[in-house]
Amino acid sequence: MYPTTRVFLKDDNGDKFFGEGPCRLLEGIERTGSLRAAAQEMQMAYTKALHLLKHAEETLGFPLTERTIGGKGGGGSRLTAEARDFVKKYKTYRDACYQANLEIYRTVFREETQENDCRHFISHANIEEDRQRLSPQTKAESGSHCPALQTNSIEKKASDTPKPKYPKLACVLMASGLGQRFGSNKLMAPFHGEPLICRILNATDSSLFSCRVVVTRYPEIAGLCEEMGIRAVLHSFPYRNDTVRLGVEAVCDDSPSSDAPPLPDGCMFCACDQPLLSRETVERMARAFLDEPQFIYRLAHGGTPGNPIIFPKEHFPALRDLPQEKGGAYVAKSFPQQVRLIEAASAMELRDIDTSEDLTLLERIISD
Repeated sequence: MYPTTRVFLKDDNGDKFFGEGPCRLLEGIERTGSLRAAAQEMQMAYTKALHLLKHAEETLGFPLTERTIGGKGGGGSRLTAEARDFVKKYKTYRDACYQANLEIYRTVFREETQENDCRHFISHANIEEDRQRLSPQTKAESGSHCPALQTNSIEKKASDTPKPKYPKLACVLMASGLGQRFGSNKLMAPFHGEPLICRILNATDSSLFSCRVVVTRYPEIAGLCEEMGIRAVLHSFPYRNDTVRLGVEAVCDDSPSSDAPPLPDGCMFCACDQPLLSRETVERMARAFLDEPQFIYRLAHGGTPGNPIIFPKEHFPALRDLPQEKGGAYVAKSFPQQVRLIEAASAMELRDIDTSEDLTLLERIISD
């Protein structure tokens, strides 16, 4: 059982005039400079987008967009100062409603949420027990795993399990790529005046995450994260599956010390070379998971899935034991009925950087 929050505003006639749809539309106009382009990104008919905009303007009593002149496209649209202020207030109100609902839910349904957490704890211990029975491991190997995933956890009484902070979504930032096609550590390459990795660090800087962990093979990235107060796991393992495993182990051990720290309810895995991924999209994915944490969520565009990916904690054992050179998509493809796609505002949000030419192109897109 989980709470769900939907925040929208109504006019004096009781009709909805503003919510997540119009908010995303306005953000798209500000980003693309065009109502038509913003509507296309959302796969919305232009006439519907125009109607939403006019309804909101009539209700609010001020214009939300203004025309711009010139540029390679011959002009376009941008948000008015009043619109930017209104969007900011709506998002502040929406987030406050979301957090307040969670606090009320925890208070009113305290016994039910504790019972639900106990059921999750026992079921995940059983998953690990079955996995170890099918794939025996040495005692030394199992000793490196998350304490909460050990088979002896099943012997603990439900009443002895620690009370988790609920809900809890962790975030792992994977910064271990070799950058062979780029020719150097691309994540430290300058991008609009700062290292490229700062883009994803800013996009994931959200109170919706209980913790963030950067997994990297580069000391300079670890040092940058330390300066920013972000935990970094520095390693020298060679493969992609090693990065995922270290990330899972890190977020499992990020809880206060105890005999069996509670697992996060889920974890978002982000590649660090998607500089146009926005905080709004990251938070939209996080809210979708926190509303319904039984699903796997993947960012997509036009129905084509990409990164980031959010996994419920039931998949942590599989993520920790991925085949060599496989990533999270390997697990997601094994459970297609559980996957929910979150449509990106733009295909560019999923675009990653492999070469220096890619970096130059995306910098030009932002500048334009």
